[in-house]
Amino acid sequence: MPEIKTYSGSCHCGAVRFRLKTETITTGVRCNCSICVRKGAVMSSKYFEPHEVEEISGTENLTTYQCSDKVMDHVFCRTCGIYPFHEWKSTYRVNLGCIDDLDVLALEIGLIDGRSF
Repeated sequence: MPEIKTYSGSCHCGAVRFRLKTETITTGVRCNCSICVRKGAVMSSKYFEPHEVEEISGTENLTTYQCSDKVMDHVFCRTCGIYPFHEWKSTYRVNLGCIDDLDVLALEIGLIDGRSF
């Protein structure tokens, strides 16, 4: 059975904090759609259910941007502008650069062809 770990994360200024319960993170993904290329974030390989993303604090400091298709909520901190996650159909994909003590550049990073969606 895989080991379940609890990861802590935040935006850059710390106004938004969260905890994530998941198997050990060993991979991430990048997307080639127009917004993701500009953000340059390495995202979680999977979407997380709300019960896996715990204790989101500082939600009053979050703002949302929706691209032209209005299907995905890209969520940003109002203070520092960091993008901790996006929400799609009540699930979350997390910006792994926001996870404390996780070396994002040491992960195997795949590519999602978001331009084709």
